[in-house]
Amino acid sequence: MQVDSAVLPDPVLKNDQNYYEDPFSQMARCVPQYHLFGPWLIARAAAFEGAEVVWLNRQMILIQHNGVQLFFWDVRSNESAVGAKLATHKGYTHSFLKRAAVSTPSARQVMDAESAVRFWKVLGKPVVVKPLRGTRGRAVALNLNDESSINKAFHQARSSVGALVEEQVHGSEYRFFVLGDDVLAVLGKESAHVIGDGISTVEALVEEKNSLRSMNPRLMTSLIPLDEIAFQNLARQGLNWQSVPDAEQHVVLRQEANISKGADTFDATDLVSERAKAVAVAAVKALPGLDWAGVDVMLSDPCNEQGEVYVIEVNTCPGLGGHHFPMRGKPRDVATAVWRRAYEKQKALSSTFSIVPIPAALPARCQRLVSIEGKVQGVGFRKWLRREAVTLNVEGWVRYRQDGTLQAALKGKRSEVEQLLGKLHFGPRTATVAKVSVAPYNRKLSHSGFKVFQTL
Repeated sequence: MQVDSAVLPDPVLKNDQNYYEDPFSQMARCVPQYHLFGPWLIARAAAFEGAEVVWLNRQMILIQHNGVQLFFWDVRSNESAVGAKLATHKGYTHSFLKRAAVSTPSARQVMDAESAVRFWKVLGKPVVVKPLRGTRGRAVALNLNDESSINKAFHQARSSVGALVEEQVHGSEYRFFVLGDDVLAVLGKESAHVIGDGISTVEALVEEKNSLRSMNPRLMTSLIPLDEIAFQNLARQGLNWQSVPDAEQHVVLRQEANISKGADTFDATDLVSERAKAVAVAAVKALPGLDWAGVDVMLSDPCNEQGEVYVIEVNTCPGLGGHHFPMRGKPRDVATAVWRRAYEKQKALSSTFSIVPIPAALPARCQRLVSIEGKVQGVGFRKWLRREAVTLNVEGWVRYRQDGTLQAALKGKRSEVEQLLGKLHFGPRTATVAKVSVAPYNRKLSHSGFKVFQTL
């Protein structure tokens, strides 16, 4: 595979699945320690095209390029705050989709369990109960078809503004990444499962698959759990952890296709129908001012132009990593497209509303004095900081103070110092950083390199 992007991996195929062992993937596997994955991909795409990137914390970045300055919070930038806010409320989203004649399941916001049950009876079919706000399928109950289960699900999902009861529709769910009038990528999901080889136990098959997932920068933190739910699903198939499935036997471990619970991912951009893509684009346009979003769509037959298409949700902070690192299929570069779209939009706004002078360029090098509070002693913080500083070619020193804080001086290129400052909000895995204070530092360093000093 020929890679022509700063944010695309170069996987090799092993057992018909992508195996990510290229240098970019190795780097990406370190990201969850310091940054959210989506902003990191955007920052890398911007830096590759010559932009200056400053990390404010693990999910916020400031990008400056050719006199244009823009800000990303996760993967949101200069799109409409109104549209983004609407999309976080499933009830509002449903209303706007219906108003725009976008195909979506029948739904109703309810304030009590009795109303939820009444809506189920009116529909005359199974329903889904979900929180009005929430992500990753938390507190979502599927395929409910009796009063008791609906009542229980409502109490798990409710908030001060109630919950959403929605018609249960059937098919396969896909995530469409929409930017403007285009669908840049489509990600399919399959619920957690293993395929028997006639030799290995279920437990060994899961461990083997998790080993493969651990090499995937997006899925390494979403391994298949060997928990009670998986055990119950095995029992329904007459199996347990030590059972040896037949060769090619499909063994289900989870009913829902939730990536955080071990679902497989595959690129479906060239698979789904053009009609489904058009519906996804219409869903984003239904919410005022959105430039890009992730749209969850249920398809009865992905390839069929006449198949049923239902928009389930619109997400304004969609994950980008799944498109860049699918388990099967072609990696898709959505991060570069998002960065370029945001930059061009901000550039147009800046030329239209340029009412303040552009400040002088920031100095190429800088010095900072940093004080770090929290659980920072006895956790290897100084050695970790020295290693990170050397990697980024930042000079200075680090030492503990009598009051339990950690103090460091940092000197180097502004971009490298700012990158190191971003990492200090998290530190090594065993540390707990409560506060990071930064101030200018004008004293001349008495040494080169990075030194670890004793307690002051």
